[in-house]
Amino acid sequence: MSKPTAAEVAELAAAARQLLLNTERTGFLARSLDRVRDALEPFEPAPAVGMNTERELYIIPCGDGHTCLGFDVLLQRHKAVAEWLRGQGLQANDLPPEERGTMRAYTAYTALMARAHGYCQRNKLRCPTELTPQLIGLEGRRVEVTDRHGQSRRFQVGRSTGWLPCHLEISRRTSTGGPAVTGAPFQALRVLT
Repeated sequence: MSKPTAAEVAELAAAARQLLLNTERTGFLARSLDRVRDALEPFEPAPAVGMNTERELYIIPCGDGHTCLGFDVLLQRHKAVAEWLRGQGLQANDLPPEERGTMRAYTAYTALMARAHGYCQRNKLRCPTELTPQLIGLEGRRVEVTDRHGQSRRFQVGRSTGWLPCHLEISRRTSTGGPAVTGAPFQALRVLT
């Protein structure tokens, strides 16, 4: 029997990880599944993600370019999704503050997001942690906001699709989409229609 190649090991680790995502967590299985996850971690392919420590960003390859994720945004999103999973009766650990800006934090974040995505997919749920609390229930309505930076703007409240939706700023009724809402919490919010 020959020694498996790195690609074969990575493929097996990915298949085992997917199997874990597809397995419903029960109190009986929780500790065993966590032990299997920990055992698989060294076999995960290293993410091709870079960091810009000066700007406090993870640089993530995306198609022919890249996208960025701030160190603090990662910590906030990880904490919110972990709390939501715990509220669903699942185990989820928070990231220690000293992990901020490390590849270990990024790896833990991607693993948590994969778990949450699998859970939502299996149970036909959406994780509400990226929705802007002040805009919940105002989807489809036109609003005027003054954001936390003191800038005012008007938009129609939209909502993205997927397992982790966010609110969108739709500029006109005829627009087919828009950017994610920024600047919350708002200093002022007024419903226009």
